[in-house]
Amino acid sequence: MEELVNVYDEKTEEKTDKIITKIEAHAKGIWHSAIHIIIINKEKTKILLQKRCEEKKFFPNMWDISVGGHISANEEPLTTAKRELEEELGLNPKEYEFKFITKIKEEFINNGINSKEFVYVYLIIGDINTSKITLQKEEVSDFLWTTKEELNKLIENKVIINHKEEFELINEIIK
Repeated sequence: MEELVNVYDEKTEEKTDKIITKIEAHAKGIWHSAIHIIIINKEKTKILLQKRCEEKKFFPNMWDISVGGHISANEEPLTTAKRELEEELGLNPKEYEFKFITKIKEEFINNGINSKEFVYVYLIIGDINTSKITLQKEEVSDFLWTTKEELNKLIENKVIINHKEEFELINEIIK
């Protein structure tokens, strides 16, 4: 079954009553919503990144934020964040505290996909036992903990999706 998403109004940045498929949203550049989770270790010295698998149509084989996903039609952002943490990394969301940080308006065009999203950004600070991570093979091929300097090198080398506003937040949080 095709994933359904709510259409968002570009000006008010609010959800409308209209529901379309994610494929239609990306084909026509229609505003919809997503979540991102930034996972930072307890000492605030590293961020967990994921690498998108090569089969992904949108930014294949690129490093990305810790967790990301579309908000399904009529689903709450926090519900999506918890679901995506479990799906993509196999981590139990009940073990972590999710802190909402901000909503970001983000646009990307890549491989024929015109993504226009209002991204609800959550923060998890804590130590994650990486042996508990189970990658969702259709989405994620690898993960790594990276320092601020290493993150900025990935940005400079253009091997990570450029979530500019989130990287600014991360650089303020990470020591």
